Amino acid sequence: MSTATGSEEPRPWTAARFEVVLRDLLTAAGSDPASTATFAEAGYTSSRYGLRLALPAGAVVYLQIIAARPPDGRSDEQGPPPPQLRAAALPGRGRTAMTAVERYLISVLTARQDPYVRWVEPLSALGGSIPYGLRITFHSGAIVCCYVAHALPSASSGSVPGTRFPSIQHI
Repeated sequence: MSTATGSEEPRPWTAARFEVVLRDLLTAAGSDPASTATFAEAGYTSSRYGLRLALPAGAVVYLQIIAARPPDGRSDEQGPPPPQLRAAALPGRGRTAMTAVERYLISVLTARQDPYVRWVEPLSALGGSIPYGLRITFHSGAIVCCYVAHALPSASSGSVPGTRFPSIQHI
């Protein structure tokens, strides 16, 4: 996740930098660049940092990116990379399970085997107040969260296009 520019080392745990990193990783993993846009590019003004992802089946997911905790200053910034997860490709038609979106994003993040990242967890497994998204823990002690802030179903899902998804579990 690091590409040094000059003598300055980027901090992947800032929301702005993580937005760039995740977008680059999605593109490198084969996502169509046109299917991924920053919130600013998409005109989504509910949050400053995040990505709009158009899924292969036509649904759209908005991932809000928040730097939840800064580095603790006591830990090394780098260490062993997180365990790599391989996930099935997202379906090309029909409804998509939100847990499948989480697994896909985790596979994209862990495939890089980045030494800054310690662990990537799906929010659905944590039982918190935000049901879907990711929590990325860095070796530095910093945490970045990607919350599913909004989602729109595909036209083939039987929902009215442009409305919020009818089920929190599938879009």
